[in-house]
Amino acid sequence: MIAFPEVEPVAEELDPDRVADDLGPHGPIAVAMRRYEDRPSQRDMARTITSLYNDGGTGLLEAGTGVGKSLAYLVPALRWAALTGERTVVSTNTINLQEQLVGKDLPFLATALEGEQPVRFALLKGWRNYLCLLRLDQARMFGDALLDNGNGDFQALAAWAATTTDGTVSDLPKVLARETWDEVAAEPDLCVRNECPHFERCFFFRSRRQAANADVVVANHHLLMSDVAIRRMQGNWEEAAVLPPYNRLVIDEGHHLEDAAAAHLGATATRAGLLRLLSRLNRPASGLRAARGLIPLLEQRLRAGTDLFSHASLQLIEEKISPAVATIREKGATLFNLMESVLRESPQQPVVRLTPDFAMHPVWRAGLDATFNDLLTEIARLVDALALIRDRWASKLAEDEGLAALVSEMRGVGRRLEAFGIALDGALDSGPGSHQRIRWVELRGRDNVALTWVPLDLAPILREDLFSRLRTTVVTSATLAPDGGFDFLAARIGADGLEIPPVAKSFPSPFDFARQAVLAIPTDTPPPNADAEMHLAAVTRMVADFADASDGGLFALFTSHRDVREVAVRLRAIGLEANRPLLVHGDESRDILLTKFRQSGRAVLVGTSSYWEGVDVPGHALRGLLIARLPFRVPTEPVTAAHCEAIIERGGDPFAEYMVPHAALRLKQGFGRLIRTATDRGAIVIADSRVVTKDYGATLLRALPPARRLLLPWPEIVGQLREFYTVSDHATR
Repeated sequence: MIAFPEVEPVAEELDPDRVADDLGPHGPIAVAMRRYEDRPSQRDMARTITSLYNDGGTGLLEAGTGVGKSLAYLVPALRWAALTGERTVVSTNTINLQEQLVGKDLPFLATALEGEQPVRFALLKGWRNYLCLLRLDQARMFGDALLDNGNGDFQALAAWAATTTDGTVSDLPKVLARETWDEVAAEPDLCVRNECPHFERCFFFRSRRQAANADVVVANHHLLMSDVAIRRMQGNWEEAAVLPPYNRLVIDEGHHLEDAAAAHLGATATRAGLLRLLSRLNRPASGLRAARGLIPLLEQRLRAGTDLFSHASLQLIEEKISPAVATIREKGATLFNLMESVLRESPQQPVVRLTPDFAMHPVWRAGLDATFNDLLTEIARLVDALALIRDRWASKLAEDEGLAALVSEMRGVGRRLEAFGIALDGALDSGPGSHQRIRWVELRGRDNVALTWVPLDLAPILREDLFSRLRTTVVTSATLAPDGGFDFLAARIGADGLEIPPVAKSFPSPFDFARQAVLAIPTDTPPPNADAEMHLAAVTRMVADFADASDGGLFALFTSHRDVREVAVRLRAIGLEANRPLLVHGDESRDILLTKFRQSGRAVLVGTSSYWEGVDVPGHALRGLLIARLPFRVPTEPVTAAHCEAIIERGGDPFAEYMVPHAALRLKQGFGRLIRTATDRGAIVIADSRVVTKDYGATLLRALPPARRLLLPWPEIVGQLREFYTVSDHATR
């Protein structure tokens, strides 16, 4: 069992009923809110969270659509801050929710609670989101010697830096080339902290100072997991790391926690990443263009010197550093080409899992093994040589700002190359311990090969280094309990096995789903796993019929981009666009497509994964949802395959224990796009008959809200849908 952390007892406690009353019809929220609706589930959730603040522990709290979970956790957090001075970190998965919290909910609460208590909050982003003013000065000093058009880009950045209030990349008036931002972004290992001449104005530290004084700090799962990783590495559980120190945490969109942990507690090495690092050091001359990068710049400065230090450093560059860069470029190209050949030859492309028997693969034996080891050796040599340059010039760096900047930047590249080597080793090493890592190679885009590893079992890490080290942790989402129980989620994220068992509760949606929504499952649809072509043809017909019945306002959601493109082609061929706009995922950005969808009111949007959740289209614009097939995880996907194998090894049933619960959560998320307010009405069609013909279908259906259900052949469903929308139109007039 994991021991609960020892903390100083709190002299006072919050009254859970009084906090719940804050959200009631006579509380300050009702007074300040123009269209207040009393939500008993919201008050119950706030009461539960308040008790967790008082008593400590972990809460797994599922809040149905419309509960208003944001206010249900923000009000207790703010009341707790006023009582004790303790901050709460709120972590979200999506930018949309972050923007809602800092742009809407927290400013509203500041107004609602004005006169009772201050409401101080801050939004935190990662280091590289912020402009570093010192690095900008240095980049302007080097200009075109560092990048093509460097002078123009860096001058434009300087003008923007003089007017921006937050200094983050999202505030830039235009998109910058990645290599330009690489030269000026804040980096933790390059930062000189309070020795920097810009420290008082520094955008990054200004945001950290705001966070240090905030009652609520809004972050994202990326920052949260990066914070956990740094604290694990440093053994630091009390001081600031990526986040300021905290004992109270709310994880919203908590169903993403496991995936976020996998993404940030492992590591990835990519061909594009290696090339970027090497190009920062040296981009060889080409045609009339001179060589660019840190090494040519340093060589220029050293050639201007006449002392022995300069001569010895030039010799080190010529004899060790430049040859090492060239060798790493060559060996890296060979390694990634070999791994790309593994992908091209595999039926599982563009992703191939690397199991322990990969050490017997013909490519490994034919040269990958030697290339891999040579590459790691050369990276180590280059890192040592770059460190030697810094050590050699340590006494002179304070006297030469330009030299200090170059040496510091080269040291930063060295550290990233070292991290690249560690990631590569974790992904390709098949020795002892490799069975505890999930490893794979994939093609990202046209030719960017990526090698990735993540821990197989994340639960112990999260249990020991997150939940057990905090006084209060609230994990919440609209979808946490796939079949009404929380055991699946608790085991996946490590919330089981704690000394104090988690509080697990569901707070029902206030919406009247039986009146507001219809769930239709055609019984005559060919199952997609039996005849994919016939199923796709049937789904195309359903989308067209459904759009006619609802007069558009329809999301059609698929599990693959290939199906999205194919159905879009077929819908255009049968003339759907003659009657209403057809919006296709991938044709434009998601924000643009959603704006067009809302403005039209009659559009049909065909999309995939990013439209299953995190999309809010309340009102008449979205009144129909078609789910083409059950959202099972791809069994050959590396993480899924590894987890399923682990379940088999302990004698379990991976389909029942892993695949079905994940599909239930995903299906629940998809359903949640439809009914967003008490006045919304709409229909959802699940075009996959397996939900009623297979035993597991009952589990999937239990996870869905209690909408009126239609299990009929498609022609009969279409008739009932027309009737439903006719009644809906009359009801909204």
